[in-house]
Amino acid sequence: MISNTELFTYLVVTLLYAFMPGPAMLYSIAQTVSGGRKVGIMAAFGLHIGGYFHVLLAVLGLSSVLLANPSLYSAIQKLGALYLVWLGFQRIYLTKKLRITSSDNNITSPKRTFIESVIVDVLNPKAAIFYLAFLPQFVNEVGDIAVWLQLLILGVFTNLMFSSADLLSVLMASHLHNRFNARSRWVDLLSRWSGSIFILLGVMTLVNYS
Repeated sequence: MISNTELFTYLVVTLLYAFMPGPAMLYSIAQTVSGGRKVGIMAAFGLHIGGYFHVLLAVLGLSSVLLANPSLYSAIQKLGALYLVWLGFQRIYLTKKLRITSSDNNITSPKRTFIESVIVDVLNPKAAIFYLAFLPQFVNEVGDIAVWLQLLILGVFTNLMFSSADLLSVLMASHLHNRFNARSRWVDLLSRWSGSIFILLGVMTLVNYS
């Protein structure tokens, strides 16, 4: 396995990456502010499960296929971006519809949020490329532990660190949701805000990779 110095470097770099605000953290916060702590936790958990898909790709060496096929990478990237935009418009539309037809402003369930979050992460080839580029830097090719097992261990731990940061942001954002939960006008506004965040993330991805 890696030396103590390399392990320390890995931990520091992983922590910096994990707690640096990014799309996944912003997505989890938006879900939490709109739907509450349970919804936010399921969003973070869905991203966590989706992360293992990319870890597995890195372990099997399949992430390199994306690097060798720019068209495939771009297609998956755009598909994920369009899915985020669709989720955003759906969130805004359902908020308006439920305000007219029902007093219940809970426009999404934890289960549905979990499924959506897994899909969002799986359709993010950028995550696959990150693991492919990041993990091998801390692998000892001549050590007693097989390379694939080292990649798996590092990948699982990295994913756990990223999810820990997302969960912390969820717990912090849940206070904002609880504060405004009793005011339907604020709930509508926060739901639209979360939908707008999804759309913004999707549009930014489309613009950056167009």
